[in-house]
Amino acid sequence: MSTKYGKLQQQFLCCYPVNKMAWSSVKLPLNWEDQQELLAATCGHPMNQCYPVRRSYLEAFLKHLMLLLGDQEDLHDDIYSSLCGPMAENKASTGSSTYAYKHYLLDPGAHITLRESTSFVAEGTTGLCTWEAALALGDYLLQHRDVVRGKNIVELGAGAGLLGIMLKLPALQLQVGQVLLTDGSEPCVQLMRENISLNFPDTPKEQIPQAEQLNWAAVSKFPWDSYAKTDLLMAADVIYDDSQFDALLGAMDYLYSRRGGELETLLASTVRNVDTLHKFMTQLGDSGYKVTPCANVSACASHFCRDHTAAVQIISIRR
Repeated sequence: MSTKYGKLQQQFLCCYPVNKMAWSSVKLPLNWEDQQELLAATCGHPMNQCYPVRRSYLEAFLKHLMLLLGDQEDLHDDIYSSLCGPMAENKASTGSSTYAYKHYLLDPGAHITLRESTSFVAEGTTGLCTWEAALALGDYLLQHRDVVRGKNIVELGAGAGLLGIMLKLPALQLQVGQVLLTDGSEPCVQLMRENISLNFPDTPKEQIPQAEQLNWAAVSKFPWDSYAKTDLLMAADVIYDDSQFDALLGAMDYLYSRRGGELETLLASTVRNVDTLHKFMTQLGDSGYKVTPCANVSACASHFCRDHTAAVQIISIRR
């Protein structure tokens, strides 16, 4: 990671909102060499050259940079060439703008690259991109490693696969057991498998996350006996739609019936509608579950670049 522009680099690669980036780290005026260093740390980073962020984000970043530089006469040629020219050909190009990449730089020396949809809703699902609650839960797990150490983990509604990939990264040394990522959407499962292959190109199958389609309403038909006994359930941003509550609770009931008091669920939810969240909490209580709030990781201790102004609630669920 570039030392002078390390925070900007981390934010750019994961497409953090341009207007909230660490622009204060840019000390004006920027001479030619400083501009070149900043561009090399962001647009010109090898990860972005190989697996580029979405074009609209790149343009927004460069336009903000040009606005910041203002009346400087000496603007680096690469700013204009990156903004006006076509994207350089690279091995990740698919000929489609419906997908692009994000790169999450984590300490120590670990990173995750995800192919994601450029739209919040695509192919009939919201799961083809990473949402704020997954980043918050990822921060929580990195801060509380004992929660996952030695555990066999199943994620419900895993979307693009961020959390499962993070749990299995060798550089993070989280020492988890088997990780099974599930989603009800076939496009999500296919995307997860692509992202797993992208992040574990030469790793034996038994050492990487597995991804399978799981319909909550048909949870008992899933081949659970082919996988290790579940110790921990995870889910992020899965309770925004109250029409899915019964199916989700039914799936949880089935899994808890198999493991009883040995099973714990960690659920992270962005607080969009307080009434919807309250409704789910009420149904949890009515179903005999005990809910314990979990403290969010502070901005200064966060491993992921995320918007800490967005309210995210993390809870532990036991029976």
